[in-house]
Amino acid sequence: MTSDTPNFAAMILNNYMTKNTTFAACAVALVLGLGACKNETSKSESTLFTTYVDSINTIQHVYTPESWEAINADYQNRVAALEQKEATMEADEKARVEESKAKFSALKATYEENIAKAATPQEPGSKAALRNRLFGEGVITEDLKFSFVSAANALSVYETFVNTVDANKDNYSREDWDEIKVLYEALDTRKNEIEKELSGPDNRQIASLKVKFAGINTSNRSGAKADENAEAKKNN
Repeated sequence: MTSDTPNFAAMILNNYMTKNTTFAACAVALVLGLGACKNETSKSESTLFTTYVDSINTIQHVYTPESWEAINADYQNRVAALEQKEATMEADEKARVEESKAKFSALKATYEENIAKAATPQEPGSKAALRNRLFGEGVITEDLKFSFVSAANALSVYETFVNTVDANKDNYSREDWDEIKVLYEALDTRKNEIEKELSGPDNRQIASLKVKFAGINTSNRSGAKADENAEAKKNN
């Protein structure tokens, strides 16, 4: 009995150490696992952010204050969410995030420049000046391409167009109204091409804007023509 006692004690000690070693190993693995999860989460967040900034730099933009307000609001929300993960980001992730922020700053500068140009008074009667006011600087060219209008920005384009026409309706000449009619029809054609992609609420708001434009166009276009005829008779 006495000779077996040390062996029995050794077994108990060995079992105790094995259990504690296993527990310690599990604890270490758990800590490492949590750390890995945090790193993976930060990588996922930073990748989503950089992908988002790249995407908004590749779309066709309408340089209006309303369009910029929507883009900037979305961006600021994403930045706020990303900042909560920055503590767990590695150096290369932080570098990519800063690069994306620089890209967004460049986009902001482009918007500010084009919005300022559109707000600058231009020579009356110029087709280019009229187009710039209605759609943004240099967006509409002589070929009247409206491919920049998408399901995502169609409502914003219609709002800018109709509200700008409404604000300047008393200053347009008959030639201006003729150009406005051509531009509106081209915009409508593009809208019909992408109509299936439009959301229900956007489609309804666009329909309301079309009704508003029809009323403005009917009353003011005929008035501009009458004024020009009266002026021509006076000069004769």
